[in-house]
Amino acid sequence: MLGWRTRDLDVAYLPFARAEGIAQYTSDPAFRRLVEERAKTPSQEPTPRPTLAAVKALVSMARHYPGDLLGNLRSPLPRAAVETFLDVFSRSSLTWDDLARLRERTSLPIVLKGLQDPRDATLALEHGVDGIVVSNHGGRQVDGAIGSLDALPGIVEEVDGRVPVLFDSGIRSGADVFKALALGADACLVGRPWVYGLALGGAAGARAVMEHVWAELDLTMALAGVSTVDQVSRDLLA
Repeated sequence: MLGWRTRDLDVAYLPFARAEGIAQYTSDPAFRRLVEERAKTPSQEPTPRPTLAAVKALVSMARHYPGDLLGNLRSPLPRAAVETFLDVFSRSSLTWDDLARLRERTSLPIVLKGLQDPRDATLALEHGVDGIVVSNHGGRQVDGAIGSLDALPGIVEEVDGRVPVLFDSGIRSGADVFKALALGADACLVGRPWVYGLALGGAAGARAVMEHVWAELDLTMALAGVSTVDQVSRDLLA
């Protein structure tokens, strides 16, 4: 579920409704089959009078859906894709028991993201996950949520090495990675920095950002007197 994002609400910002940021869905054959089935069924909703905003949204849908722009403008698929995405993205009915259903469908590792409480780590282990990501989703979900770094030590202690514990939220530098490793994370996820590099310099920009993170981690380790990541321990933070 999405949180109550006041700044997005202020400017009516919902890029998904314009087909922006859903390429992982529209590039998936199973999702596109759902879209094609939906497009075959005429909508029962009355067609409202077109507005400039609605026209812009339809053009955005056509631009972001696979295929050429002119063909997509004449096709019902781009709009059906957005409607299908909005139907399947939010699932407030999901519970811990759904992990068993997921396990029946795949032999791939299941890594559960978004944990903040050691009790949830216990439940995750009981339900057979292969890894845990400690994350507060960038702090955009629950107003006043604790920082992921504050949640990390307790979850690491609870897991006690039974599955990998990854860390997410707020990694901006190699020094941040060092702190997370020192508090017990097995690895870190890097979110926004590589996206900034991608925006500025494409693939080379994203690669450069990651190289800078690795270089700063190397330097931080050297300045702390360690040469391998398994030597990074909590006492080095004091």
